[in-house]
Amino acid sequence: MLCLFMLIFAHGMLDSSISPLVPVLRDNFWLSTHVTTIILSYAALALSWMVANITLFKMRFGTIDAKEYKFHQDLIYTCIKVGVVLLAAGIILGGVWADYSWGRFWGWDPKETWSLIVLLFYMILLHGKYSSWINTHRFVLMSAAGFMTVMMAWFGVNYILAAGLHSYGFSEGGAIFLGSFFLIQTIYIIVCSKNQTKVKASA
Repeated sequence: MLCLFMLIFAHGMLDSSISPLVPVLRDNFWLSTHVTTIILSYAALALSWMVANITLFKMRFGTIDAKEYKFHQDLIYTCIKVGVVLLAAGIILGGVWADYSWGRFWGWDPKETWSLIVLLFYMILLHGKYSSWINTHRFVLMSAAGFMTVMMAWFGVNYILAAGLHSYGFSEGGAIFLGSFFLIQTIYIIVCSKNQTKVKASA
């Protein structure tokens, strides 16, 4: 549904014409494995982002008991663990594909670099949660904020940086969409982090 809205209302973001695939995208094996793994990892991280936002909303504008709060935290934690494993696998598969297609495993291409930034951010978040270095409330806040790194890796490189070997995926006109997402998410986190209702003890 979101993709349909983007196609309809975000004029200029996507080319209306259909052109032949560039040679590097004609390898069905690497295309299917690498891209599918990355998309599944982003889906898991997107789920953690949605649950984190719902949790923040309930804490700021509603009520949430300790049992539900713990369930939300555990769900966010599990989604991030799945996302990190799949993202690491996707980056490795992408490196193998890059070595096969471009003759090098890693080249600090903007898309590769931002994928690594996403991976490192969520690995730090998992480590902080596991070691209690990051408390539960901060973990929820950082999970909500962390998806902005995914959006930068997924869309920002294409719509803002527009540089690197992944040039077949570049488009124009998405900076406003991405900037709006960053602004709304940042404001939402700031608003939800103020004057929150306390987690009620479960019966």
